[in-house]
Amino acid sequence: MSQETSRTRRVGELIQQELGSLVQNELRDERLAWVSILKVDVAPDLKSARVHYSCMPGTEADAHREEVQESLERAGGYLQHQLGRRLTLRAIPHLYFAYDDSLEQGDRMNRLLRSLHDGESDGE
Repeated sequence: MSQETSRTRRVGELIQQELGSLVQNELRDERLAWVSILKVDVAPDLKSARVHYSCMPGTEADAHREEVQESLERAGGYLQHQLGRRLTLRAIPHLYFAYDDSLEQGDRMNRLLRSLHDGESDGE
């Protein structure tokens, strides 16, 4: 899914918006309330899409990532069906879910930089 075109990017952004709303408002699993859809990479043939998601740190969803992954995979067919009802695409891509830890890495880097900065402030 590396050949991104303007069409696949637009379709991915559209699916991302709708999935974000569906996950927050339509699914019954309370842990999914703490899930954010970060990006959707759509294959060039538009038959599949990798949904990158993250869990808010310190929440039940973050503590049970494997269960969140399973819940999203179980809901995949329902989400795909709902996307078909909401979007005007000929075919809705098959959804594959992938946890994305880039927000955690960014948070970790910010904490490290802050601790370095605080250490310099204490020494002056």
